[in-house]
Amino acid sequence: MKKPILLHYYITNRCNARCAFCDIWKEQPKADALLSDVAANLRQARAAGCRFVDFTGGEPLLHPDLPEFLRQAKKAGLMTSVTTNCLLFEERAGELAGLIDLPHFSIDADSAELHDKIRGCKSYDRVLRSIDAAIANHIYPDLLFTYTEENIDAAEGVWRLAKDKRLILILDPVFAIWGPDKVAPGVHRKAMEFAKRRGVYLNRAHLLLRGKGGNRTRDPICRAATSTIVITPDDSLTLPCYHHRCAAVKINGNLTQALKSAERLDALNKEGRYAFCEACHINCYFDPSYQSMPGRFLWESMKGKAKYALTKYLLYRRTWPKI
Repeated sequence: MKKPILLHYYITNRCNARCAFCDIWKEQPKADALLSDVAANLRQARAAGCRFVDFTGGEPLLHPDLPEFLRQAKKAGLMTSVTTNCLLFEERAGELAGLIDLPHFSIDADSAELHDKIRGCKSYDRVLRSIDAAIANHIYPDLLFTYTEENIDAAEGVWRLAKDKRLILILDPVFAIWGPDKVAPGVHRKAMEFAKRRGVYLNRAHLLLRGKGGNRTRDPICRAATSTIVITPDDSLTLPCYHHRCAAVKINGNLTQALKSAERLDALNKEGRYAFCEACHINCYFDPSYQSMPGRFLWESMKGKAKYALTKYLLYRRTWPKI
């Protein structure tokens, strides 16, 4: 059996934004992960094969213990990522310094009017201030631009901001939880053309997948249950993925045993074959799935990642202030 490579850790389902393309903020009841559970799960996830942990939510900076979660992840030998709407980053930047390998700042337009409309709250100015606060603390975030037909043309201004700060702009196509891709082909073409610029990352495997109609249950390519461990704030292993929760196994200090449970084995056997898997194209689960797909999906994914690494760590890093 292949080992998982990514741990998606939902440390809270609380959120201080109301994004148009996300429903997590609507979830009830609200819950926060406990430090004792997180520390044990991180160690066991690493032993199971995970190399990366993505602390997510909700808004992960709403959790007061996030810095300690990150320290525990580092201690376990995991690469860390955090995606934030930046409403709280400015005041927490100092306590997060040196702990996030892949910080992602969500920014969906080059103006407060459009960005704040998409995010459902006034956050654009906070993002701009957070970028400066991050750099002052030697944190160099990627700017995560979730593109839609509404905002694709605003990518130009965000790219100019990223270029000026020597940061990577990530173009991430919005996904639908149910059914096929709803983004018009012309919007994807604009994104692909834009991705030719230096400092812009787009995983073109996402667009290849959508062009083929997404996952097909008769010949599935999804590897969500294999490649990814998903843990929710109530300390449950969630299967087969967060957005389509068919089963939940309480961990109770033993993630290793939960990974051997009948529920997970069932999810592995049905991987990509559930009814809701038809036409699925959820980015965060297909990204690690591509690593198990020899051929064009893997090639397109690796090309994008190679460009990202070369630009960020060879070209841009040389210009960052020394610690």
